Amino acid sequence: MKRIHSAIFLGIFCLTGCATPNKHLLKVDTTPPGALVSVHTAGDVDSAVTRRIAGTTPLEKKFDFGKPGQLRLEIEKRGYAPHVEKVVCETGEVSVDLETVKDEDGKNISDYALPEINRIFLFIPDIKVIERGFSQETVSEEKSRQAREELIKGIDHYFSEKYQVINAGSSETDAQLLKPLWRDARSAMELVDPIRLRYLAKPVLLETKSSRSAANNLKDKYGTEVILIVSGKQNLETSGMKAGKIGITALGTATSYAGGYSRALARGDSFFVYNLYTPDFAEGTILKAALIDGRNGEVLWVNKGVWGRIPFDDANAIEAVITDLFTGME
Repeated sequence: MKRIHSAIFLGIFCLTGCATPNKHLLKVDTTPPGALVSVHTAGDVDSAVTRRIAGTTPLEKKFDFGKPGQLRLEIEKRGYAPHVEKVVCETGEVSVDLETVKDEDGKNISDYALPEINRIFLFIPDIKVIERGFSQETVSEEKSRQAREELIKGIDHYFSEKYQVINAGSSETDAQLLKPLWRDARSAMELVDPIRLRYLAKPVLLETKSSRSAANNLKDKYGTEVILIVSGKQNLETSGMKAGKIGITALGTATSYAGGYSRALARGDSFFVYNLYTPDFAEGTILKAALIDGRNGEVLWVNKGVWGRIPFDDANAIEAVITDLFTGME
């Protein structure tokens, strides 16, 4: 069995809780198919901060049951109630009939899908470049401005062949609309799992009525179907800080959540392991993005990741990061 540790996954963990593998072939099938299967070991102390994905049904692979000899499979699909199945080494095969769930109006919930998109309303990215030393840290307004401008150019270029990108307006009305949207979108980018979002039983909506109303008003005003929100920060350490950082290490990453998962699937890796919360870092760049449905405030897609120091005067470097950040927004 191959294990893929996402570049976002920091530190070394024993996934099974034992030194000797206890591997057995297990087939998992669901009706309907296409459900996401997460794996939890018995007494899994890391499950609150990490998640292990086995893939989507139907699947068949070797699972490590560890010393306890049992696992819990968490099975999720949009429009169906989450299901937890306990399996032991001898189980061999699991077949689950998923139960449908209804929305608040008693209607069936459709499979996950993006709406038809022609135009994207892009908020001006909220990104800060912070210069850090031993005694203080300051926000560089000039470098922050350059980062925002180059990100806007890069995003516009990335989507140019498929969609028209409309930049945020500067009117007082727009400013009032942006406030609640920013507030709820930040929460979504922090709390929503980018991998599981499309498999959650019910769509995720912006938390407050005011933010959902603001999304709808922006949609009508600019004739866009969706709203794209990007935020982040870059920590830059001064030469003095670097010289004095003896014995201090900061484990960085080089990928987004969705980017790491996509590459794991392409390689045929058996499992994808990632931490649920974006890690802290000393020097580097963190970016988060969310796509919001202007009609109802549904969070259609999120992604986030941590990269090294991004040179915002290098178009190729920005293109590579943007391509990774927007993985899965299809």
